[in-house]
Amino acid sequence: MPKEYTLIAIIGLFLLGYLLDALVDPLTLNLITPYHFLQTEHMLKFPFTTASVIIKSIALILSPLWLMGFVKNHYMGKFATLLVLASLMQLYALQEVATNAQIIPLEWSLSLSIAGVVLLLPAVLFFIRGIFSSLRQNLSTAKMEEAIISEPKIETE
Repeated sequence: MPKEYTLIAIIGLFLLGYLLDALVDPLTLNLITPYHFLQTEHMLKFPFTTASVIIKSIALILSPLWLMGFVKNHYMGKFATLLVLASLMQLYALQEVATNAQIIPLEWSLSLSIAGVVLLLPAVLFFIRGIFSSLRQNLSTAKMEEAIISEPKIETE
């Protein structure tokens, strides 16, 4: 899929999430952690909010992955970026829910927490790919050096 279509899909998901938020009242739950919303009773009691949270989570997951699609290779850098981003998303969502600060709506905090957890999966995949990429690069460099050393030298007089 071309990158332009992916960008349009991400923007559409954010807009759909905002539309669903506009249709329902803001969520007022006292949750211990953002993950307590994922219990079946909460998800069934607030279906529009659940849909909004999931849609915004998908958009938040796709956004950094879409941006990383412009950078070729650099798998360890992508791993580090996703790991920091996922950690910050988790910490912010936990702080927001634990303190009832309500700086951003609870729906966004829940979306951040879900997206942060899911972003750990591509982070691990980038880490594994980075390890294999560096191993392949080291092996090809070693083979090239071996070929240069074993190449017969022609003496010119």
